[in-house]
Amino acid sequence: MTAMAQRPAWAMTGAELLRELDGLHAVLSRLQTRRLDLLARLDDLGHARELGARDTTELMAMRHRLDPAVVRRDLKHATALHRYPVVAANMPDPSDPLHPADPAADADPSETADATEGPDQATQPAVVLNPAQARAIVEALDRVPATVPADDLRVAETELVAAARILGPRELRRLGQAALARLDTDGPEPDEDRAAAREDLWLAPTRIGSATVVRFGGFLANANAELFRTLIDAAAKPRKTPAGELDPRTVGQRRADALTTILHAAAATGGEIPAHGGIRPHVAVTISLDDLKAAGARATGDPTFGDGLSAAAVRLLACDAGIIPVVLGAASEPLDVGREHRFITPAIRRALIARDGGCVIPGCDAPPGHCDAHHLQPWADGGQTAIDKLVLACKPHHRAAHKGVWTIQIVNGTVHVTRPGWADPNPAPRSSGAADAEARPPPAAA
Repeated sequence: MTAMAQRPAWAMTGAELLRELDGLHAVLSRLQTRRLDLLARLDDLGHARELGARDTTELMAMRHRLDPAVVRRDLKHATALHRYPVVAANMPDPSDPLHPADPAADADPSETADATEGPDQATQPAVVLNPAQARAIVEALDRVPATVPADDLRVAETELVAAARILGPRELRRLGQAALARLDTDGPEPDEDRAAAREDLWLAPTRIGSATVVRFGGFLANANAELFRTLIDAAAKPRKTPAGELDPRTVGQRRADALTTILHAAAATGGEIPAHGGIRPHVAVTISLDDLKAAGARATGDPTFGDGLSAAAVRLLACDAGIIPVVLGAASEPLDVGREHRFITPAIRRALIARDGGCVIPGCDAPPGHCDAHHLQPWADGGQTAIDKLVLACKPHHRAAHKGVWTIQIVNGTVHVTRPGWADPNPAPRSSGAADAEARPPPAAA
Protein backbone atom coordinates (compact mmCIF):
# COMPACT_ATOMS: atom_id res chain seq x y z
CA MET A 1 0.00 0.00 0.00
CA THR A 2 2.92 2.35 0.68
CA ALA A 3 4.11 2.30 -2.92
CA MET A 4 0.57 2.60 -4.28
CA ALA A 5 -0.11 5.61 -2.08
CA GLN A 6 2.56 7.56 -3.96
CA ARG A 7 0.76 7.18 -7.26
CA PRO A 8 -1.70 9.87 -8.37
CA ALA A 9 -5.31 8.74 -8.53
CA TRP A 10 -5.55 9.46 -12.26
CA ALA A 11 -2.81 6.88 -12.95
CA MET A 12 -4.57 4.03 -11.14
CA THR A 13 -7.00 1.45 -12.48
CA GLY A 14 -10.43 0.96 -10.97
CA ALA A 15 -9.28 -2.19 -9.16
CA GLU A 16 -6.26 -0.37 -7.73
CA LEU A 17 -8.39 2.56 -6.57
CA LEU A 18 -10.84 0.23 -4.86
CA ARG A 19 -8.05 -1.73 -3.19
CA GLU A 20 -6.45 1.42 -1.79
CA LEU A 21 -9.82 2.74 -0.61
CA ASP A 22 -10.36 -0.56 1.21
CA GLY A 23 -6.99 -0.14 2.92
CA LEU A 24 -7.69 3.47 3.84
CA HIS A 25 -11.05 2.48 5.32
CA ALA A 26 -9.30 -0.10 7.50
CA VAL A 27 -6.69 2.41 8.62
CA LEU A 28 -9.28 5.11 9.35
CA SER A 29 -11.42 2.67 11.34
CA ARG A 30 -8.44 1.72 13.50
CA LEU A 31 -7.35 5.33 13.98
CA GLN A 32 -10.89 6.38 14.91
CA THR A 33 -11.10 3.54 17.40
CA ARG A 34 -7.78 4.63 18.90
CA ARG A 35 -9.07 8.20 19.13
CA LEU A 36 -12.13 7.01 21.04
CA ASP A 37 -9.90 5.16 23.50
CA LEU A 38 -7.79 8.26 24.03
CA LEU A 39 -10.79 10.56 24.42
CA ALA A 40 -12.38 8.35 27.06
CA ARG A 41 -9.14 8.13 29.04
CA LEU A 42 -8.45 11.87 28.74
CA ASP A 43 -11.91 12.64 30.07
CA ASP A 44 -11.53 10.12 32.88
CA LEU A 45 -8.29 11.78 34.00
CA GLY A 46 -9.91 15.21 34.10
CA HIS A 47 -6.87 16.64 32.35
CA ALA A 48 -8.91 19.33 30.61
CA ARG A 49 -9.68 21.03 33.93
CA GLU A 50 -6.04 20.77 34.97
CA LEU A 51 -5.17 22.79 31.88
CA GLY A 52 -7.88 25.36 32.61
CA ALA A 53 -10.44 24.25 30.04
CA ARG A 54 -14.08 23.90 31.06
CA ASP A 55 -14.19 20.25 30.01
CA THR A 56 -12.80 17.77 27.50
CA THR A 57 -15.20 18.94 24.82
CA GLU A 58 -13.98 22.53 25.02
CA LEU A 59 -10.35 21.42 25.11
CA MET A 60 -10.54 19.24 22.00
CA ALA A 61 -12.84 21.58 20.06
CA MET A 62 -10.53 24.56 20.59
CA ARG A 63 -7.32 22.58 20.21
CA HIS A 64 -8.28 20.86 16.97
CA ARG A 65 -10.63 23.57 15.60
CA LEU A 66 -13.60 21.23 15.69
CA ASP A 67 -17.32 21.71 16.14
CA PRO A 68 -18.06 21.23 19.86
CA ALA A 69 -21.20 19.27 19.01
CA VAL A 70 -19.11 16.74 17.07
CA VAL A 71 -16.58 16.41 19.90
CA ARG A 72 -19.39 16.02 22.44
CA ARG A 73 -21.00 13.28 20.37
CA ASP A 74 -17.69 11.42 19.98
CA LEU A 75 -16.90 11.74 23.69
CA LYS A 76 -20.33 10.43 24.67
CA HIS A 77 -19.79 7.43 22.41
CA ALA A 78 -16.28 6.85 23.73
CA THR A 79 -17.36 6.86 27.38
CA ALA A 80 -20.31 4.55 26.66
CA LEU A 81 -18.30 1.77 25.00
CA HIS A 82 -17.16 0.22 28.28
CA ARG A 83 -20.80 -0.68 29.05
CA TYR A 84 -21.02 -2.84 25.94
CA PRO A 85 -18.20 -5.41 25.95
CA VAL A 86 -19.40 -7.25 22.85
CA VAL A 87 -19.31 -4.06 20.81
CA ALA A 88 -15.92 -3.06 22.20
CA ALA A 89 -14.46 -6.51 21.54
CA ASN A 90 -15.50 -6.40 17.89
CA MET A 91 -14.07 -2.98 17.06
CA PRO A 92 -10.78 -2.75 15.14
CA ASP A 93 -7.61 -3.40 17.13
CA PRO A 94 -5.98 0.02 17.34
CA SER A 95 -2.58 -1.47 18.17
CA ASP A 96 -1.83 -2.14 14.50
CA PRO A 97 -3.37 0.73 12.44
CA LEU A 98 -1.77 -0.37 9.18
CA HIS A 99 -3.19 -3.87 9.28
CA PRO A 100 -6.44 -4.50 7.35
CA ALA A 101 -9.54 -4.33 9.54
CA ASP A 102 -11.08 -7.46 8.04
CA PRO A 103 -9.45 -10.61 9.46
CA ALA A 104 -10.18 -12.38 6.18
CA ALA A 105 -8.66 -9.65 4.02
CA ASP A 106 -5.25 -11.34 3.79
CA ALA A 107 -6.67 -14.81 3.40
CA ASP A 108 -6.64 -16.68 0.14
CA PRO A 109 -9.95 -16.00 -1.72
CA SER A 110 -10.66 -19.70 -2.14
CA GLU A 111 -10.07 -20.34 1.55
CA THR A 112 -12.34 -17.47 2.50
CA ALA A 113 -15.08 -18.83 0.28
CA ASP A 114 -14.83 -22.25 1.86
CA ALA A 115 -14.86 -20.79 5.35
CA THR A 116 -17.91 -18.65 4.87
CA GLU A 117 -20.10 -21.12 3.06
CA GLY A 118 -22.69 -23.13 4.93
CA PRO A 119 -25.04 -22.43 7.78
CA ASP A 120 -22.44 -22.79 10.56
CA GLN A 121 -21.62 -19.22 11.48
CA ALA A 122 -18.91 -20.36 13.85
CA THR A 123 -16.65 -20.85 10.83
CA GLN A 124 -17.17 -17.29 9.62
CA PRO A 125 -14.60 -14.60 10.38
CA ALA A 126 -15.33 -12.39 13.35
CA VAL A 127 -17.36 -9.26 12.76
CA VAL A 128 -15.23 -6.12 12.79
CA LEU A 129 -17.31 -3.01 13.45
CA ASN A 130 -16.38 0.32 12.02
CA PRO A 131 -16.92 3.23 14.45
CA ALA A 132 -20.14 4.36 12.73
CA GLN A 133 -21.66 0.89 13.14
CA ALA A 134 -20.54 0.76 16.76
CA ARG A 135 -22.11 4.16 17.46
CA ALA A 136 -25.42 3.08 15.93
CA ILE A 137 -25.52 -0.02 18.15
CA VAL A 138 -24.51 1.82 21.32
CA GLU A 139 -27.05 4.61 20.75
CA ALA A 140 -29.80 2.02 20.27
CA LEU A 141 -28.84 0.07 23.42
CA ASP A 142 -28.53 3.26 25.47
CA ARG A 143 -32.27 3.78 25.03
CA VAL A 144 -33.13 0.45 26.67
CA PRO A 145 -34.66 1.09 30.12
CA ALA A 146 -32.72 0.02 33.21
CA THR A 147 -35.59 -2.32 34.09
CA VAL A 148 -34.63 -4.69 31.26
CA PRO A 149 -32.61 -7.68 32.60
CA ALA A 150 -28.88 -7.51 31.86
CA ASP A 151 -28.94 -10.93 30.15
CA ASP A 152 -31.62 -9.75 27.71
CA LEU A 153 -29.62 -6.62 26.96
CA ARG A 154 -26.51 -8.68 26.25
CA VAL A 155 -28.43 -10.94 23.87
CA ALA A 156 -29.66 -7.88 21.97
CA GLU A 157 -26.11 -6.49 21.85
CA THR A 158 -24.77 -9.77 20.46
CA GLU A 159 -27.49 -9.96 17.81
CA LEU A 160 -26.90 -6.38 16.69
CA VAL A 161 -23.16 -6.98 16.40
CA ALA A 162 -23.81 -10.12 14.34
CA ALA A 163 -26.17 -8.16 12.06
CA ALA A 164 -23.42 -5.62 11.43
CA ARG A 165 -21.76 -8.16 9.17
CA ILE A 166 -24.15 -7.06 6.42
CA LEU A 167 -25.93 -3.96 7.77
CA GLY A 168 -24.74 -0.37 7.76
CA PRO A 169 -25.35 2.22 10.49
CA ARG A 170 -28.77 3.30 9.23
CA GLU A 171 -30.09 -0.27 9.07
CA LEU A 172 -28.59 -1.01 12.48
CA ARG A 173 -30.44 1.94 13.98
CA ARG A 174 -33.71 0.59 12.58
CA LEU A 175 -32.93 -2.87 13.90
CA GLY A 176 -32.08 -1.31 17.25
CA GLN A 177 -35.49 0.36 17.36
CA ALA A 178 -37.13 -2.98 16.73
CA ALA A 179 -35.06 -4.56 19.50
CA LEU A 180 -36.05 -1.75 21.87
CA ALA A 181 -39.73 -2.36 21.12
CA ARG A 182 -39.31 -6.04 22.06
CA LEU A 183 -37.29 -5.36 25.19
CA ASP A 184 -39.39 -2.46 26.50
CA THR A 185 -42.85 -4.01 26.48
CA ASP A 186 -44.24 -1.20 28.64
CA GLY A 187 -43.60 1.32 25.85
CA PRO A 188 -41.75 4.61 25.81
CA GLU A 189 -44.22 6.65 27.83
CA PRO A 190 -41.61 8.14 30.22
CA ASP A 191 -39.48 9.32 27.30
CA GLU A 192 -42.57 10.67 25.57
CA ASP A 193 -43.54 12.58 28.69
CA ARG A 194 -40.09 14.15 28.91
CA ALA A 195 -40.16 15.03 25.23
CA ALA A 196 -43.63 16.57 25.51
CA ALA A 197 -42.45 18.69 28.41
CA ARG A 198 -39.76 20.18 26.16
CA GLU A 199 -42.15 21.39 23.47
CA ASP A 200 -41.36 24.99 22.65
CA LEU A 201 -41.86 27.68 20.03
CA TRP A 202 -39.99 30.98 19.78
CA LEU A 203 -40.63 33.95 17.51
CA ALA A 204 -38.15 36.73 16.76
CA PRO A 205 -39.45 39.66 14.68
CA THR A 206 -36.81 41.13 12.38
CA ARG A 207 -36.53 42.96 9.10
CA ILE A 208 -35.06 42.44 5.64
CA GLY A 209 -34.75 45.91 4.22
CA SER A 210 -38.18 47.46 4.63
CA ALA A 211 -39.97 44.09 4.78
CA THR A 212 -41.19 42.73 8.11
CA VAL A 213 -40.27 39.10 8.69
CA VAL A 214 -40.18 36.72 11.63
CA ARG A 215 -37.56 34.15 12.55
CA PHE A 216 -38.82 31.16 14.46
CA GLY A 217 -37.87 27.77 15.72
CA GLY A 218 -38.88 25.27 18.30
CA PHE A 219 -39.41 21.69 19.30
CA LEU A 220 -42.39 19.36 18.86
CA ALA A 221 -42.65 15.85 20.24
CA ASN A 222 -44.44 12.56 19.72
CA ALA A 223 -47.73 12.76 17.79
CA ASN A 224 -47.37 16.52 17.31
CA ALA A 225 -44.01 16.00 15.63
CA GLU A 226 -45.46 13.30 13.37
CA LEU A 227 -48.43 15.49 12.43
CA PHE A 228 -46.16 18.44 11.66
CA ARG A 229 -43.82 16.40 9.47
CA THR A 230 -46.73 14.68 7.71
CA LEU A 231 -48.42 17.97 6.80
CA ILE A 232 -45.18 19.68 5.77
CA ASP A 233 -44.05 16.71 3.71
CA ALA A 234 -47.41 16.46 1.93
CA ALA A 235 -47.48 20.16 1.03
CA ALA A 236 -43.77 20.45 0.21
CA LYS A 237 -43.55 17.89 -2.56
CA PRO A 238 -41.78 19.30 -5.63
CA ARG A 239 -43.97 20.30 -8.57
CA LYS A 240 -42.89 20.87 -12.13
CA THR A 241 -43.03 24.38 -13.51
CA PRO A 242 -45.59 25.26 -16.20
CA ALA A 243 -42.74 24.85 -18.70
CA GLY A 244 -42.29 21.24 -17.57
CA GLU A 245 -39.00 21.85 -15.76
CA LEU A 246 -38.07 20.59 -12.33
CA ASP A 247 -39.19 22.57 -9.32
CA PRO A 248 -36.57 25.35 -8.91
CA ARG A 249 -37.26 25.81 -5.21
CA THR A 250 -34.86 24.51 -2.60
CA VAL A 251 -36.08 22.06 0.02
CA GLY A 252 -36.18 24.89 2.54
CA GLN A 253 -38.23 27.08 0.21
CA ARG A 254 -40.68 24.26 -0.46
CA ARG A 255 -41.09 23.70 3.28
CA ALA A 256 -41.63 27.41 3.88
CA ASP A 257 -44.30 27.46 1.17
CA ALA A 258 -45.84 24.35 2.73
CA LEU A 259 -46.02 25.99 6.15
CA THR A 260 -47.73 29.10 4.77
CA THR A 261 -50.18 26.89 2.87
CA ILE A 262 -51.05 25.06 6.09
CA LEU A 263 -51.43 28.33 7.99
CA HIS A 264 -53.75 29.78 5.35
CA ALA A 265 -55.79 26.56 5.31
CA ALA A 266 -56.10 26.68 9.10
CA ALA A 267 -57.14 30.33 9.00
CA ALA A 268 -59.74 29.66 6.32
CA THR A 269 -61.34 26.72 8.12
CA GLY A 270 -60.34 27.59 11.67
CA GLY A 271 -63.42 26.64 13.59
CA GLU A 272 -61.20 24.71 16.02
CA ILE A 273 -58.71 27.55 16.49
CA PRO A 274 -59.26 29.19 19.90
CA ALA A 275 -61.06 32.51 19.74
CA HIS A 276 -60.09 35.60 21.69
CA GLY A 277 -62.83 37.84 22.97
CA GLY A 278 -65.37 36.02 20.83
CA ILE A 279 -63.42 36.74 17.63
CA ARG A 280 -61.78 33.96 15.63
CA PRO A 281 -58.07 34.52 14.87
CA HIS A 282 -57.61 36.63 11.77
CA VAL A 283 -55.05 38.83 10.08
CA ALA A 284 -56.02 42.43 10.77
CA VAL A 285 -54.54 45.16 8.58
CA THR A 286 -55.63 48.79 8.73
CA ILE A 287 -55.29 50.84 5.53
CA SER A 288 -57.14 53.81 4.12
CA LEU A 289 -59.53 53.08 1.27
CA ASP A 290 -57.75 55.60 -0.98
CA ASP A 291 -54.37 53.96 -0.39
CA LEU A 292 -55.86 50.51 -0.97
CA LYS A 293 -57.25 51.61 -4.34
CA ALA A 294 -54.18 53.55 -5.43
CA ALA A 295 -51.61 51.00 -4.22
CA GLY A 296 -48.90 53.61 -4.45
CA ALA A 297 -45.31 52.91 -3.51
CA ARG A 298 -45.64 54.89 -0.27
CA ALA A 299 -48.99 53.43 0.76
CA THR A 300 -48.82 50.90 3.57
CA GLY A 301 -51.19 49.05 5.85
CA ASP A 302 -50.66 48.55 9.55
CA PRO A 303 -50.86 44.91 10.72
CA THR A 304 -51.21 43.76 14.30
CA PHE A 305 -47.62 42.50 14.29
CA GLY A 306 -44.75 44.05 12.37
CA ASP A 307 -44.23 47.54 11.04
CA GLY A 308 -46.27 47.59 7.85
CA LEU A 309 -47.42 45.84 4.69
CA SER A 310 -47.30 47.37 1.25
CA ALA A 311 -50.59 48.30 -0.39
CA ALA A 312 -49.88 45.62 -3.01
CA ALA A 313 -49.64 42.98 -0.28
CA VAL A 314 -52.89 44.20 1.25
CA ARG A 315 -54.62 44.04 -2.14
CA LEU A 316 -53.50 40.42 -2.40
CA LEU A 317 -55.01 39.68 1.01
CA ALA A 318 -58.23 41.46 0.04
CA CYS A 319 -58.65 39.12 -2.94
CA ASP A 320 -59.93 36.28 -0.77
CA ALA A 321 -60.61 37.74 2.65
CA GLY A 322 -63.19 39.29 4.90
CA ILE A 323 -63.41 43.10 4.82
CA ILE A 324 -64.62 45.03 7.87
CA PRO A 325 -65.27 48.73 7.26
CA VAL A 326 -64.15 50.96 10.11
CA VAL A 327 -65.06 54.65 10.31
CA LEU A 328 -62.15 56.67 11.76
CA GLY A 329 -62.41 60.04 13.45
CA ALA A 330 -60.14 63.02 12.89
CA ALA A 331 -57.56 61.57 15.27
CA SER A 332 -57.83 58.15 13.58
CA GLU A 333 -59.78 56.71 16.47
CA PRO A 334 -62.38 54.09 15.48
CA LEU A 335 -65.87 55.57 15.63
CA ASP A 336 -67.91 52.81 14.06
CA VAL A 337 -67.10 49.22 13.08
CA GLY A 338 -69.27 47.60 10.43
CA ARG A 339 -70.09 43.98 9.76
CA GLU A 340 -67.54 41.68 8.10
CA HIS A 341 -68.26 41.18 4.40
CA ARG A 342 -66.81 37.89 3.25
CA PHE A 343 -66.93 38.03 -0.51
CA ILE A 344 -65.93 34.46 -1.28
CA THR A 345 -68.83 32.52 0.15
CA PRO A 346 -68.77 28.74 0.60
CA ALA A 347 -71.17 28.39 -2.33
CA ILE A 348 -68.88 30.38 -4.64
CA ARG A 349 -65.84 28.39 -3.53
CA ARG A 350 -67.66 25.10 -4.21
CA ALA A 351 -68.52 26.34 -7.69
CA LEU A 352 -64.90 27.35 -8.32
CA ILE A 353 -63.68 23.93 -7.19
CA ALA A 354 -66.17 22.23 -9.51
CA ARG A 355 -65.05 24.34 -12.47
CA ASP A 356 -61.28 24.73 -11.90
CA GLY A 357 -60.40 21.65 -9.86
CA GLY A 358 -57.34 23.44 -8.45
CA CYS A 359 -54.86 26.08 -9.54
CA VAL A 360 -55.72 27.19 -13.08
CA ILE A 361 -52.11 27.81 -14.13
CA PRO A 362 -51.11 25.13 -16.67
CA GLY A 363 -48.76 22.54 -15.21
CA CYS A 364 -49.61 23.36 -11.59
CA ASP A 365 -51.19 20.54 -9.65
CA ALA A 366 -52.00 22.45 -6.44
CA PRO A 367 -55.33 21.10 -5.10
CA PRO A 368 -58.24 23.38 -4.19
CA GLY A 369 -57.33 23.36 -0.52
CA HIS A 370 -54.03 25.06 -1.37
CA CYS A 371 -55.63 27.76 -3.54
CA ASP A 372 -57.04 31.26 -3.11
CA ALA A 373 -59.97 32.69 -5.03
CA HIS A 374 -58.34 35.27 -7.31
CA HIS A 375 -60.32 38.26 -8.61
CA LEU A 376 -59.49 38.76 -12.28
CA GLN A 377 -60.10 42.44 -11.63
CA PRO A 378 -58.86 43.29 -8.12
CA TRP A 379 -61.61 43.85 -5.62
CA ALA A 380 -60.09 47.20 -4.64
CA ASP A 381 -60.49 48.32 -8.27
CA GLY A 382 -64.16 47.43 -8.35
CA GLY A 383 -63.81 43.79 -9.32
CA GLN A 384 -66.96 41.74 -8.92
CA THR A 385 -67.22 38.67 -6.75
CA ALA A 386 -68.90 36.32 -9.21
CA ILE A 387 -68.05 32.89 -10.52
CA ASP A 388 -67.21 34.30 -13.98
CA LYS A 389 -64.86 36.88 -12.43
CA LEU A 390 -62.89 34.50 -10.20
CA VAL A 391 -60.43 31.64 -10.60
CA LEU A 392 -58.55 29.39 -8.21
CA ALA A 393 -54.80 30.04 -7.92
CA CYS A 394 -52.20 28.65 -5.52
CA LYS A 395 -50.28 31.09 -3.35
CA PRO A 396 -47.22 31.53 -5.63
CA HIS A 397 -49.33 31.86 -8.79
CA HIS A 398 -51.78 34.17 -7.03
CA ARG A 399 -48.89 36.51 -6.24
CA ALA A 400 -47.58 36.19 -9.79
CA ALA A 401 -51.02 37.01 -11.23
CA HIS A 402 -51.17 40.19 -9.15
CA LYS A 403 -47.78 41.15 -10.58
CA GLY A 404 -49.03 40.65 -14.14
CA VAL A 405 -46.89 37.60 -14.86
CA TRP A 406 -49.90 35.55 -15.96
CA THR A 407 -52.83 36.85 -17.99
CA ILE A 408 -56.04 35.04 -17.07
CA GLN A 409 -59.36 35.46 -18.83
CA ILE A 410 -62.72 33.69 -18.73
CA VAL A 411 -64.34 33.37 -22.16
CA ASN A 412 -67.74 31.70 -22.44
CA GLY A 413 -67.26 30.05 -19.07
CA THR A 414 -63.83 28.62 -19.94
CA VAL A 415 -60.67 29.81 -18.21
CA HIS A 416 -57.88 30.85 -20.58
CA VAL A 417 -54.34 31.42 -19.35
CA THR A 418 -51.65 33.19 -21.40
CA ARG A 419 -48.16 31.98 -20.59
CA PRO A 420 -45.44 34.52 -19.80
CA GLY A 421 -42.52 34.82 -22.20
CA TRP A 422 -40.14 32.82 -20.03
CA ALA A 423 -42.45 29.80 -20.01
CA ASP A 424 -41.60 28.81 -23.58
CA PRO A 425 -38.22 28.28 -25.28
CA ASN A 426 -39.18 30.54 -28.20
CA PRO A 427 -41.99 32.77 -26.97
CA ALA A 428 -44.37 34.17 -29.54
CA PRO A 429 -45.53 37.80 -29.39
CA ARG A 430 -48.28 38.22 -26.83
CA SER A 431 -51.76 38.86 -28.04
CA SER A 432 -54.31 41.12 -26.40
CA GLY A 433 -57.06 38.58 -26.96
CA ALA A 434 -57.68 35.06 -25.85
CA ALA A 435 -56.74 33.48 -29.17
CA ASP A 436 -53.22 32.65 -28.04
CA ALA A 437 -54.26 31.68 -24.53
CA GLU A 438 -54.26 28.12 -23.28
CA ALA A 439 -57.66 26.86 -22.21
CA ARG A 440 -57.80 25.32 -18.79
CA PRO A 441 -59.15 21.78 -19.15
CA PRO A 442 -62.05 20.83 -16.92
CA PRO A 443 -61.21 18.80 -13.83
CA ALA A 444 -61.28 15.04 -14.17
CA ALA A 445 -64.47 13.38 -13.09
CA ALA A 446 -64.31 11.95 -9.58
